[in-house]
Amino acid sequence: MTHKTNRQIFALPILLGVSTVAGLGAGLIGDGVWDVGAGLLLTLPLVVTGRYWVRPPEQVQRRQHLQTAPTR
Repeated sequence: MTHKTNRQIFALPILLGVSTVAGLGAGLIGDGVWDVGAGLLLTLPLVVTGRYWVRPPEQVQRRQHLQTAPTR
């Protein structure tokens, strides 16, 4: 098992949190372009969650494949 740094572990959750806060703030600040920007920023966490829900990271897939592989 490889060790990951704190930056590797927390980069995506921090990015999603900042995106959510920025999207909520943009939605409160103005109309028009601000609403479009808010919608895009608030969609990012949903897209990332959907990606990992439909297709887990490669390491998880490999581990699941090894567990279900037939033994000879």
